Amino acid sequence: MRILLTGFEPFLTHAANPTALLAERLDGAEVAGARIHGVKLPVAFDRAADAFVEAFQAVRPDAVLLFGLAYSYDEVRLERLALNLDDAASPDSEGAVRRNRPIVADGPMGYWSSLPVDLILDRLNSAGLTAKPSRDAGGYVCNHLFFRVRHWLETQGLDIPAGFIHVPPTPDLLTPADRGRRTGWPLEGIEQAARLVVETVVDSARSA
Repeated sequence: MRILLTGFEPFLTHAANPTALLAERLDGAEVAGARIHGVKLPVAFDRAADAFVEAFQAVRPDAVLLFGLAYSYDEVRLERLALNLDDAASPDSEGAVRRNRPIVADGPMGYWSSLPVDLILDRLNSAGLTAKPSRDAGGYVCNHLFFRVRHWLETQGLDIPAGFIHVPPTPDLLTPADRGRRTGWPLEGIEQAARLVVETVVDSARSA
């Protein structure tokens, strides 16, 4: 079984992105008998999905795990829904700002994650890795990628597990104002969570 795991490049004021490091660390790793292919994507509305499709066609994975940074949270967040909407005040890495704009004009309102979200949540929390469900992935490039990936898989007739997971910042990324009241997660903890996500997706696929 092959898993395509994506992370994002640094963006906005963040000097690093733990999901890019995660993709680098897990590229080539084997977890629960599955081979992971880690890929780093640009934080750009116009390029992220195209870079994903290129990676997908090279890997031909059996499952897709999209990871992004959620700076404001100190837990893993499993996204349930990808909305057909770009709506963010912050620019992407190329300076583009998208407000109240459909991602695919004739597309559906949204797509559910096709990962076993509740099972993943249970396993992460049972392992002491705090995780919560999130209704949707927001209006920035994370949600844009999530929607475009699910839409592309649907239009290609590819019925494989695919979903988006937000992870917390590492301690070094916290601003001075946040360091006294938040902890962030060490990269090792984020990797541990990602490995457990992979294991759960593999187990779920094998038992289906």
